[in-house]
Amino acid sequence: MSALGDRREALRSEPVRIPEAIPEAARSRWCFFSPGERSLRVLEGDSRTSGGAEAQVAHLAAALAAQGHAVSLIYGDGHCARPPETRAGVLCLDAAPAWRRPRSLAAFWRVLRVQAPDVLYARLPSDFLALLGLAARSRPGGRFVYALAHDLHTRGWTAYDHRRWFHGPAHALGLRAAHRIAVQHAAQRDALAPALRRRAMLVPNILRSVRAGPRDLDAARHDIVWVAKIRPEKRLDRLLDLAEARPSLGIAVVGGYDPLMPPDLRAGLERRAAALPNLRMLGDMRAEAVLEVIGASRVLVNTSDAEGFPNTMLEAWSAGVPVVSLSVDPGGVIAREGLGLVSGGTDALARDAEALVRDAALNRRCGLRGLDYVRTRHARDVVCESLRRCAVGSP
Repeated sequence: MSALGDRREALRSEPVRIPEAIPEAARSRWCFFSPGERSLRVLEGDSRTSGGAEAQVAHLAAALAAQGHAVSLIYGDGHCARPPETRAGVLCLDAAPAWRRPRSLAAFWRVLRVQAPDVLYARLPSDFLALLGLAARSRPGGRFVYALAHDLHTRGWTAYDHRRWFHGPAHALGLRAAHRIAVQHAAQRDALAPALRRRAMLVPNILRSVRAGPRDLDAARHDIVWVAKIRPEKRLDRLLDLAEARPSLGIAVVGGYDPLMPPDLRAGLERRAAALPNLRMLGDMRAEAVLEVIGASRVLVNTSDAEGFPNTMLEAWSAGVPVVSLSVDPGGVIAREGLGLVSGGTDALARDAEALVRDAALNRRCGLRGLDYVRTRHARDVVCESLRRCAVGSP
C-alpha cells in the first residue's frame, strides 16, 4: 500500500474519542481546520512561528478539549504523511489539502466524513472553506463556523493580496458556505456583505491567563514593547521613526522577520534598527517569554494600518500594560474603555507613547481598566460559551 494509502487507513481508524466522564447531553465534536503547521506547533508549546490567528485556533481547540469536548485539528499542506497524534487533548490530523496534490482532496473529505464533527471551525482564508460548509451540511445538525481573523477578511477581494482573481471568489464562496461568521468586533460585522450580516455573531478572542493584579510599573525594564511577526503590513518602520524621535525611550522589539519579507525591505529595516542605541531586537520568543517581556514594559505600541483584534493588545491588558496604537482600535474598544491611546498619526504616536511612559498615574489607570476588560470579556469560559452560542445559533 502507498504511503498515502497507509495514511488514509490511519485516519479512517482514528475518530476523536469522547471521554466517558462527559454527560451525554454535553458531548459535542469539534473539528478545527488550520492549514500549515503553525496551530500544531502552538499546541506543542512553540508559538514562535505562528500568527495570531493560528494561535487562536490552537488555544480555542485546547480550551474546548479541556472542557471535555471531543476536538480534532486538521492541519498540513497536502502531504498527509504524519500519523494521528494528540496534543493538549486535541487529536491532530495531517489532512489539509493542497491544489498541487489533487489526491489530498479525497483524503481530506474522507477525514471529514470519519470525524463527523458537530461543528467545523476555520479562521483563515482558504480555497477549501466551501468544502467545510458542504461537509457540515452533509451531517444532520452539522454547523460550519468561519471566524474573521482580520478586518480585510470580510470580503473576498480584500482577503488576499495575490492572485485575487482566483482566491478572492473562493474566499467569498467560503463565507457564504458558513452557517455562522464569528466576528471579533462590531465593525467587522458592518463590513460584511448585507446578506451575510445576519449570520454574524460576536466571539471574542480567547486569553489563556490574566494576572491577578497589575505588574510593578517601577520595575519595568522597557519603556515600550512592540510585538509582531515582522511583515510589511506591521510597519516596523514607524516604530523606528518613533525610536529616532524619542531617543530617551528604551524600546524592545519581539518577533522575527517573516521569511517572505522582501529582501531589500528587510535589509533597510535591519540597517536602521542596528543604528538605534535605544532599540533592542529580541527576535522570536516562546509565548511565555513574550508575556514576560510585555509584563516588564510600560507601554505596548501598535503601528499597523489594519488588523483584526490583535492578540498582543489582549496580552498587554492581561498584564495591566496600556496600549498606544497608531490607528488600529478594534471596535473602538481602546477609546471606549480607556485602555490606552489611539494616536491617528506618527507625530502623535511619539507624543502619546512618551506621555503614557512618563505619567505613572495615567499608566496605572489604563492598566487597571485593561485588566478589568479582559477578565470580563476574554476569559476562557466566557469565550467558549460565546463560541458555543455562535455555533448553535443562539443570540
